Amino acid sequence: MRTHSRRTWPLFVTVAVVAALGLFVLHGVAAGAILLLAMLGVIGVAIYALAGEKVNDGCGGIGGGTSF
Repeated sequence: MRTHSRRTWPLFVTVAVVAALGLFVLHGVAAGAILLLAMLGVIGVAIYALAGEKVNDGCGGIGGGTSF
């Protein structure tokens, strides 16, 4: 359950614009570097979006509570 609201879509749009820049405008090493930064940006924004979430799924781990 989220304890406070966050607007994360502008961050994801920013990362998508940077990725499009790397895909369609830049070439060579510069494109690779920008795309690497865009990938790390997606991971960072996803972590930021999920930070502070309270997990109440009751699964008890990867085995779903029924692991042997």
